[in-house]
Amino acid sequence: MKFDSPNRSDDRDTTATMSLGSPGVSTTDGAADSPADRMAVHVVWEIGLLLLGGGVLFALTQSASGPFADGSWSAFTAALAPVVLLACAMAVSLRVGAVNLAVGPIALIAAWMFVDASGSGSAVALAMGLGAAAFVGIVLATLSAWLRAPGWAASGAVGGAIGLWAGSAGDPSAFMLEQLPTTGALAALAAAAGLSLFLGLVGAFAGIRSRLAPIRETPAGERHGRGGIVFLGVLLSSSLAGAAGVVAAWTAVPDAGAAGLPDPILLTVLALGAALLGGTSLMGRRGGVCGTVFASMLVLALMWLAQARGWSFDPSWIALSAIVAGFLVTRLVEAMNTVDEAEAASTSRAGSLADLREDDPLPADRTDSFERYDDDLADLGSGGGDPWSTTGGIPKTADPFGASGVFDDLRDNQGGYGTRFGPATDDDRRYGR
Repeated sequence: MKFDSPNRSDDRDTTATMSLGSPGVSTTDGAADSPADRMAVHVVWEIGLLLLGGGVLFALTQSASGPFADGSWSAFTAALAPVVLLACAMAVSLRVGAVNLAVGPIALIAAWMFVDASGSGSAVALAMGLGAAAFVGIVLATLSAWLRAPGWAASGAVGGAIGLWAGSAGDPSAFMLEQLPTTGALAALAAAAGLSLFLGLVGAFAGIRSRLAPIRETPAGERHGRGGIVFLGVLLSSSLAGAAGVVAAWTAVPDAGAAGLPDPILLTVLALGAALLGGTSLMGRRGGVCGTVFASMLVLALMWLAQARGWSFDPSWIALSAIVAGFLVTRLVEAMNTVDEAEAASTSRAGSLADLREDDPLPADRTDSFERYDDDLADLGSGGGDPWSTTGGIPKTADPFGASGVFDDLRDNQGGYGTRFGPATDDDRRYGR
């Protein structure tokens, strides 16, 4: 398999080399040399998500009915772990510019395989579930990176194929494993949150964002030289989605041996809403650090609160509303990361040795600012010879200040310098007064 890579021939891809005279350009290896993104907007937004999520959680704990009252924190932890994994999977695919709308169907097929193989032990069941997700991820990554199909189209095709398969495959075998204990659910949540934070920190480095810049700036279907990154990103996204399906099936309480399979459509909507609300841009490349975890907690807590309070609408609409709110967050992130051209030019020149050699040009309105001084110097030398050749220390013929006219009121028409204070005396002439 051969992925698109930067072309080293003379017929280079136009997206790999750009003009060095404009801000936000790329170097010879195709990496964008644009000014670093502003992370302050993500920090402020994530603090707001944390405060809002904490308030909703507090209101949820005060409810006398609903899922939180039945299962308390252990049930909420078990439900939050797969949501964080799915949101992280969606965020990774968004960062590499290949949105994975098949995270829900991939979680479904991984859960189906895990439950069906549960009679052979937990190790075999995990291998079957995660292996199925990895296989689907390779297929999806090949479509996105090798055939350069848009992420939404490739993932839509893969998700549709999984849906058709699930409709004809029927129910899996009875679930033969014990329910994942509370400590296991806590470990799964800690691993999901830690992985999300780690990937967010890695994605915050300017070098990583510059490597992702050609994917963002290249139209769909054209070469950008980052096929390997897209392949790895889509494969990681699919693997995380498969892990979310396994955790969701393992933490669901079996009812008379029936399998607790997740809803693929709801999981996809929930994952996309949490990822966008957490600050990951729909345009690719940009994202926060803790926003995905905080947004997942907020959306799930709101859905549980709506169910506990008996609100008159389906809690799934909250997940859909999170997507709409995520559109606004994307616009905020993009607007706050837009660098002014003058600022970009100043940033690109900062620390350059050329700044010590190049003088800034004069403004257009000052082109003639020295004309009158040139005229004065011309008048000064118009008398012929050296006007400062003196006899006794006084200029012989020319007045060096005559051109400027500053001392006209002190000049004597007869050649003296005392008209204002009386006639000049011999002493005055002797001492040059």
